[in-house]
Amino acid sequence: MTNQPLMPDPSVDRRLLGNLRCARLEIEELGLQLDEVLARFDEEIRQQRLKRIQKSLSLANEQTLSP
Repeated sequence: MTNQPLMPDPSVDRRLLGNLRCARLEIEELGLQLDEVLARFDEEIRQQRLKRIQKSLSLANEQTLSP
């Protein structure tokens, strides 16, 4: 019996490295898709805040105009 580690076939290394590269790119793509979703949520929140502020301003203007 020998205690020397077995060297894997170079084609296995290339295949595994290719799989790792694909996985990294897929994860990067998913991260960009999540960034897009977050940007949409941020825009929706900004729009809601703007509407609330405009409504508050409108109500404040009506109250100042009422005797």
